[in-house]
Amino acid sequence: MKKEAMVLSLTLLLLILSCTPTEDIPAQKEAVPLEGQKESSTSNPQPKSNDIPAESKEGATAPQEIVETTKTPVGKQEEFDLIFPTLTYDGAYNGPLYGTSEQVGTTSMSSYFQNLDRNGISFFIGMFPIFGEPKIDSLVSHQGLGYVIDAVQKKPLRIIPFFNPGIGGEEVEKYLGGTLVEWYTKTLAASRTITGSSFIRGLGEVETHEWTVRHNDQKVLQLVDLAQANQINFMFHPVAEKIGDVKKMIEAYPQTIFLIHMYREDLAKSQNELIALLKEHDNFYFSIDAAHILHIDGDVIYEFDSADKNAAIKKFVSYYDSNEKIMINNAINAYKPLVDAVPEKVTWGTEIGPEYAFDPEVFDRAVKASRLVIAGFAADSQEAVAYRNALRVFGTGVQADTNIKVIDTSAWPECTADKISNCDENCGNAGDENLPDADDCLVKCTIELECREVPEMDVG
Repeated sequence: MKKEAMVLSLTLLLLILSCTPTEDIPAQKEAVPLEGQKESSTSNPQPKSNDIPAESKEGATAPQEIVETTKTPVGKQEEFDLIFPTLTYDGAYNGPLYGTSEQVGTTSMSSYFQNLDRNGISFFIGMFPIFGEPKIDSLVSHQGLGYVIDAVQKKPLRIIPFFNPGIGGEEVEKYLGGTLVEWYTKTLAASRTITGSSFIRGLGEVETHEWTVRHNDQKVLQLVDLAQANQINFMFHPVAEKIGDVKKMIEAYPQTIFLIHMYREDLAKSQNELIALLKEHDNFYFSIDAAHILHIDGDVIYEFDSADKNAAIKKFVSYYDSNEKIMINNAINAYKPLVDAVPEKVTWGTEIGPEYAFDPEVFDRAVKASRLVIAGFAADSQEAVAYRNALRVFGTGVQADTNIKVIDTSAWPECTADKISNCDENCGNAGDENLPDADDCLVKCTIELECREVPEMDVG
C-alpha cells in the first residue's frame, strides 16, 4: 500500500508541475505587429529637437520593408484592419485598396474618408502641403500640419503623411538648393517637435518633372540627403529623357525608399529601362494612378478642371461614361507589361488633385476604372498591386497624440480678399507670399479673424 501510495503521489506531483506555466511563457499573448513594421507615433510622443543632422537618427522611421506575418485570404482578419468596398463591379477587382499617391490638402477630410470607405481604400499616402514652421498654438484643421493631425486623430492608422511646401513645381524651382532644403528641414523639425519623430513618413511629391535641372542635380540630391538622414521615404515624378538620372539617384541612396509615378507618355518611352531598374533595386517602386489611367489623348481628370465645379463634373461624367471601355483597354495595355515584369514593385493610387474630382460622381468612377484595370492583370498580381505591395513597404498609417490641440475651423467662413490683403500688409509679405515667415504670420492673422485662408492646391 505504501508503494502504491508513493506512486500515486508522484503521479499527482508530475501532473501538477506539467500544468504550471513557467516564467518564459506569458500568461496573456500580446498582439503581434507585422514583421518589420515601422514605428508609428505613440499616444504621447516626446518633443524632439528642431535640429535634424544626419548623425542624429535615433527614433526616426526606417524605410524598411514590412512583411505580413501571415498570408491570410482576403476577407479574413489579419494583423491590420482592411476596408472592403461597398461599391463593386462585375468583372472588376473588388478587394481592398491602398492609395500611394494621394494629392490631398484642400478637400474636406470628412467627405474624403467617405469616398475612401465607400471605395474600400484602407490606407493612403497623403502628399500634404505643409509650409513654414508649424507652432503648437496655431494648428488649424483646414490646412498645414493641423489638417494632417486632425485627420489622423479622427482616423488613426490609415494615413501615411508625406509633405511638400505646397508650391507648384515650376514656381518652386527658383528656390531649389539651399533655400528649398532649408524650408523642408525647418518644416520637418518643427513638425517632429509637435508630433514625434515617426509621424512624417516621407518627402513628396517632389515635382522634378517641372524642373529644368537634372533629376540627380546636387540641388535635388540635397533633398534626398534630408530624407536619408531622417530615414524617411522620397516620392518624385521623373520624365523619360532623364531615366538615367533616376538610376544614379536610387543607386546612390540604397537605404532610402523611392516611389515614383510618370505620365503615360513617359512610361511608354522609358518602359524597358524602368522595368530593369525596378528588377535590380529593392528600394524602388512605381505607382499606377487613376489620374493617368483615365487617359486617351491626355489625362482627362486635369483637362476637365474648371472654376465651374458643376460643369466640370458633368463634362467628366459624360466623357467617362462614353469612353470607359476604351480607357480601360488602353490602360491595361499600357500597364500590364510593367506589372507582368515586376508585380512585387507596383502599387496603386489616384493622383487626383482638382477640387471637382473629389465629388463622388468623379471619384467613384476613377476608382471603378482602376478596379477594372487591376482585373486585367494576372490573378496572382491583383492584390499585390491593389494593396499588398504598399502595405509591405510603407506599412499602416500613423497615430497622433489626442492631446495635441487643433483649432476646429470647420465653421469659419473663408477669408475675404480684403482680409487676406490686410493680413499680408500687416505681415509685411505683400512682395512675396512664398516665404515661410510670412505664411506663418498669415496663419496667425487669420486665426485672430476667425476665417479660413485656403490656398489653391497645386495639381501638376
